[in-house]
Amino acid sequence: MLTLSLEKPGTASPKLRLSLNKGAQFTVRVEWQCDADHKDDVDVHALEARNDGNGAKVTELASVLSTYNTKLMNPRSGALTAEPDGSFRTPGGGLSHSGDKRVQNNTETIFIDGSKLPLGVNEIPILVTVHEAEHGDGHDDGDKEEEEAAFGDIDVCTITLLDDAGKELGAYRLSEEFKEFNVVQLGSLLLGEDGWEYVAVGNGFNGDFNDVLTHFS
Repeated sequence: MLTLSLEKPGTASPKLRLSLNKGAQFTVRVEWQCDADHKDDVDVHALEARNDGNGAKVTELASVLSTYNTKLMNPRSGALTAEPDGSFRTPGGGLSHSGDKRVQNNTETIFIDGSKLPLGVNEIPILVTVHEAEHGDGHDDGDKEEEEAAFGDIDVCTITLLDDAGKELGAYRLSEEFKEFNVVQLGSLLLGEDGWEYVAVGNGFNGDFNDVLTHFS
């Protein structure tokens, strides 16, 4: 798996102190627009992880909030049940997803409720992926026969983290900053003794979502 860190060597990731309230709530919103004739699909994901100082780890599929982990999309091994409107959540309701949107020029959101997270969960990695898809006419660059999607294939793709008052805490324009990648970790919400902090990560990967899970397991 190819990984590129956008952090300069020897510098720590900046931390943004958010709230002393461990039950604080946050929203992650990914928006994309694409007028080209193809069906690239953008998805946002989050993990209920535990970090003992050796990195964020997830030990059960029920802690993975991803459309790939729903029984609707993955009947054999999906751990989460989608509602009739397509939304789904982790068992305790700490993470909930608005549902998979495959139509161009759309929005997906994740809602994080700190009061409902399982005991011991102290990090929420936030990730966004773009699916490989059938490309058609509409892009000036690249081989039209190429099936490997990347954020550069999307005209505009942004991901934003908001607090419960609607204040923007962090944002990336993925279609520009990570155009050669198909997976990006936006950052992580960290829960410590003094409440929540947000750490901007900005890591780009080329791989699939199972490569992401390998990194966190």
